[in-house]
Amino acid sequence: MDADSKHQYSIGVVARRTHMHPETLRVWERRYELIVPGRTETGRRLYSEVDILKVSLVKQLTERGHAVSSVAKLPIDRLKELLSASGSAVVEQKAPPRFRRRVMFLDDALRLRLGRDLLRFEDIEIVDRNDAHHSATGEKQADVVVFDIVTINEKSLDQVRRALLDSGGINALVLYKFSTRASIEQLERAGIICLKGLVTASEVHRACRALPSGSLGTTQTTPIPAAVTSRPRRFDNAQLARVATLSGTIACECPNHLAELIINLAAFEQYSSECASRNVQDAQLHAQLNQSAGMARGILEDSLARLIEIEGIRI
Repeated sequence: MDADSKHQYSIGVVARRTHMHPETLRVWERRYELIVPGRTETGRRLYSEVDILKVSLVKQLTERGHAVSSVAKLPIDRLKELLSASGSAVVEQKAPPRFRRRVMFLDDALRLRLGRDLLRFEDIEIVDRNDAHHSATGEKQADVVVFDIVTINEKSLDQVRRALLDSGGINALVLYKFSTRASIEQLERAGIICLKGLVTASEVHRACRALPSGSLGTTQTTPIPAAVTSRPRRFDNAQLARVATLSGTIACECPNHLAELIINLAAFEQYSSECASRNVQDAQLHAQLNQSAGMARGILEDSLARLIEIEGIRI
């Protein structure tokens, strides 16, 4: 094996040599298949000199306006060509940014610490949270809302979703200090980037660029929906089970079938509310499925209640 291709460096070494946050590296690896690191027997990532070179080249290209998704899978020779051409273009005429990220900080202290440095990137616009609101026209939305959460837990995803709806944001970037791996994975499956520790403006910039964007100059993407609050159940499973056993005592088997349908809908309703979401589109779909199942359950519960009343069934 070529020495440059030998997997021998930890993610911390790669982060220091490329001046990138480890979480950003993981996102690029997972979402864009930038590189495929080796693994130790315990599952820890190991990187080669070739991996480090590719990460460095892609990072430089993103800083010159290229989207990560468009260059992540290119071979190193092609990346060098693009970087050379991009460098020449910068010398001849500074090209305008390919798209702008409207970034909003929910924490004033965080905005004070990072906002000014973040503005040195021409593709970043800081949006005031008092002006950024969710309207029917989509105006004044933020492409990225930056959250400062000390400890991430199992409730954090719902909190982020509600805050996105309240602020009119599209994507979320969470800066945190402590978390379990399971809580981090829950947010990442929903398309939220999480960065640990005292991050820099450059790291926030790269994370913002890694998130999906709307059309040029617009924000067409629908925000991650908040958890849907369904109508409370009218019958619990024990009551429905009793109704389902009545088919032998009355001529009509409709109560039996309705009870089984409601049990299955309630089960699917719970499943869709807990189903893992890999990105914003997944979260939207699961929220819609959850809401539809809840509405269908409510309709059938009303029908069952009417049937129980007519038949004089006691549960």
